[in-house]
Amino acid sequence: MGACEELVGNVLIKQQGAATTVYCAVAPELEGIGGMYFNNCFRCLPSPQAQDPTAALSLWELSERLIQERSTPPQVL
Repeated sequence: MGACEELVGNVLIKQQGAATTVYCAVAPELEGIGGMYFNNCFRCLPSPQAQDPTAALSLWELSERLIQERSTPPQVL
């Protein structure tokens, strides 16, 4: 087993790390529902930082700027 696959401290093995994503993708009880936060296959509240509207706006603006920078063709001099 490679170092990336071992359980070290708070690092999960691949299967454990993917379990929540797979659960949320295929769980019939979650069909048509979105906008929730899950950790270890359980619904929970996001951290206070994740609920900060100022941080959300800042991240949104940064994301828009990065997308714009990458989608603009380089200028030929």
